[in-house]
Amino acid sequence: MDEGTEKILLEQIRQGNNRAFEQLVQGHAAQILSLATRLIGDRDEAEDIAQEAFLRLHRSLATFRGDSKISTWLYRTVSRLAIDHLRREQRRRKLFFFRKNDDEEQPDPVESAAAPDPSPREALLAQETQRRLNTVLKKLSPRQRAVFILRHQEELPLKEIARILELEEGTVKAHLHRAVTVLRHELHDLKEGSP
Repeated sequence: MDEGTEKILLEQIRQGNNRAFEQLVQGHAAQILSLATRLIGDRDEAEDIAQEAFLRLHRSLATFRGDSKISTWLYRTVSRLAIDHLRREQRRRKLFFFRKNDDEEQPDPVESAAAPDPSPREALLAQETQRRLNTVLKKLSPRQRAVFILRHQEELPLKEIARILELEEGTVKAHLHRAVTVLRHELHDLKEGSP
């Protein structure tokens, strides 16, 4: 949804047009649900997170100044809700994570997760790689996971991620580096040429 359409819808919402809010939700729903699903790893819980984000948006529209785009506001809200959710889950399950690998020569395992027009064998390998990637993502801290997904799956620039998560850009880089280090360590056997 472009910025001009958002502004028109915001004005209509402020004038009491509920249909305009529905259009705003429809314009962002797929993207927000997709982000929440990648952050949480569970479609049902992601739907709850996305719904909560849209409820918060509805409550905030009267005071929304428009300093940022609605999509940025929603990304920030979903990321915060997901991080809080993951932290609660970590405490509940008492999970402990392992990490340590400084081998910078290994390829990014994300790059081997999918290929255009894959053969059946390649599709199966990509599916297995994606499954393993999702498992390893659950080992990251909620913030590392959010930074990694926003950078490598949403392809947002570091500056935008810093604004969404309200972090310094250097902190985002540190979280991203740690996340990539863990992924490379955990998925080192996926390196091209590995048996």
